[in-house]
Amino acid sequence: MNNLYLLRSLLYLLAILFCSTIARAQNPLIEYVPDESYGGFNQGKGWAIGGQFGYDFPAGALSQNYRVTPTYGIGLYKKIDNFTLNFNLNHHAYPVKSNAKGMVDDRFVVLGFYFGGAYDKLITPNFKVYGGLNLGGWLKRFEDIYNVDDYCNCEVNNANFYFAPKAGFTYLTSSRIGIGVEAKYNVYITGYDYLTDTAGGKLFNSVATSLIVTYHF
Repeated sequence: MNNLYLLRSLLYLLAILFCSTIARAQNPLIEYVPDESYGGFNQGKGWAIGGQFGYDFPAGALSQNYRVTPTYGIGLYKKIDNFTLNFNLNHHAYPVKSNAKGMVDDRFVVLGFYFGGAYDKLITPNFKVYGGLNLGGWLKRFEDIYNVDDYCNCEVNNANFYFAPKAGFTYLTSSRIGIGVEAKYNVYITGYDYLTDTAGGKLFNSVATSLIVTYHF
């Protein structure tokens, strides 16, 4: 009698295990696997605001009369898939060299305003490298213009075209602060030059490196 009871109990237990196995097979548990592609730069709405500080190094003809100068700027950024678009305002003022030649000024002020785009390559979810191009304009303001010893105490403004290939990298901290370094090769194309009363088309070049700090949201 005891053996029969034990056999029935084992058969009952096996039936329960069998039914449970079938039910689990028909309704498998979904295991959550975190997707790192939605972390880092892919969080939030893709917007960022930032400021930058660096140095602009005149090249070519520009370097003959003007020295290295600090450069400042602010920017708005928008990430779209693997690209980041930007709009920036930038300011710097080239100091004149003591041995300058020809028609120069005490303070060559440049205000830049430009749009840009860059292709992003994520090395990790929080670290990227990028390369791209800026396009826009710059206002050239001459103050206290003089030709060697011929001082005229006047001001001249004229608008010009600007573009710059760029490359850099950015690291995004856990607090959504981005810290990056960017290098640009600036190409300034002049419009009509009121200083010399000549047509535009003259090129000025410089190389700029900047530290860029951004807040992402």
